[in-house]
Amino acid sequence: MIELLAEVDKPGTIECSCILKGKEVAATSFPAELRNHEIIAKQAFSYVFLNVAKLKAKHNEAHLEIGEKRLSGFVLKPGVVLICLSAKDANVMLVRGHVHELLKEFRKQEVDQMLA
Repeated sequence: MIELLAEVDKPGTIECSCILKGKEVAATSFPAELRNHEIIAKQAFSYVFLNVAKLKAKHNEAHLEIGEKRLSGFVLKPGVVLICLSAKDANVMLVRGHVHELLKEFRKQEVDQMLA
């Protein structure tokens, strides 16, 4: 999972990221000085996507601004969420595009592993 985060983090677009499995952080690239943002993201996106699942809605992405930062959450698969931290003024479409390209590769690798 750390390899995936190394690909997610992209200077000028995504500063750092983490992967939630359920309500727990499974892997992170958040530095110590931004750990409070990770904690807020974990709580917020766990709550948001848990309720999305309960309502059987199709939402798989959410964004939250905290001060000068933006947190973005993307459902990788049920129970697994990728959280990205970027500057508040970062282009959301660039963040979204970068993550969606990585998601395509992530899902392809999962299918390849299942077939191997």
